[in-house]
Amino acid sequence: MDSKLIDYFLRVAELGSINKAAVDLRLSQPALSRHIAVLEHELRAKLFIRNQGGVQLTDAGNLLRERARPILRQLSNLIEQVGDRAAGQLSVGVPPSWQYLFTSRFVEKLIERYPNIALRVHEGVSHVLREDMHAGMLDLAIVPFEAASPNGYVNNALVREPLVLVSHKDAELRPEKSVPLARLDKLKLALPGKPNVIRAHIENSLARKGLGFNNAFEVDAVNLSMDLARKGLSDTVTPCCAVSGNPQWEDSVSWSPIRGMFITWALCENTARSHSPAVGEGRRLITQVVAEVVQSGTWLGADLFSQTEWAAV
Repeated sequence: MDSKLIDYFLRVAELGSINKAAVDLRLSQPALSRHIAVLEHELRAKLFIRNQGGVQLTDAGNLLRERARPILRQLSNLIEQVGDRAAGQLSVGVPPSWQYLFTSRFVEKLIERYPNIALRVHEGVSHVLREDMHAGMLDLAIVPFEAASPNGYVNNALVREPLVLVSHKDAELRPEKSVPLARLDKLKLALPGKPNVIRAHIENSLARKGLGFNNAFEVDAVNLSMDLARKGLSDTVTPCCAVSGNPQWEDSVSWSPIRGMFITWALCENTARSHSPAVGEGRRLITQVVAEVVQSGTWLGADLFSQTEWAAV
């Protein structure tokens, strides 16, 4: 039942006239009469008796008037409480490659500063996060930048970083020395399946140069593709943040930036949740943590998209 029908009923009961109530509610008299008829139909009871002076409540109408006001107050309180709780919830999508440099730091700072925010972290490769965004499951998401924002979201570029080739320890790759794209020609790779952005970028770039693309394994898990590289079963291409300064891989793999190959990350925000204080605080903290990590020099080759914007955070 629409609570507005109860509101309309109470106004008619208070004024004793459908015409007066219609003027007060800024409705036409026929429209208000139809609303009252709908309410009577749903309740299966006559609520008013018409007389020369206006309308008079029936016994059923008197009962509804007595019981309706406290129920509407409870409903109003419930809506307010649910809204407050929703305002304290934050659902964030992050790529798995960001875990070491960003995600753990972000979660730690959020818990410390905003203990009342209920945080939910979704970790997934780019196309999975986009599916979650299209389903409205995420308030904020860090995904590869695209000129057209996903439906219901606005996006702002955050940071650009190199794509790197990762191989076994003895492959003689060095972080300080980039390798040409030709190094990947017919190389046995472990990359995510389509429509992953990094996979598409590598495949298309090789094709444009007439080089061979050999995706030996489709792996939508960064740690697994890195482990395959560590064991020498395949190589992989990943954003630099997955390996830069990461002690998990520092002594067990070798890696180099791929010359001219970069990825720009964007922060997407669900416009339906932009009013939420939790979303606002989450957005500010994400930009702050990203800026801190980049400026520390830990994130090799990373450039903030807008120094002016970060300085204002």
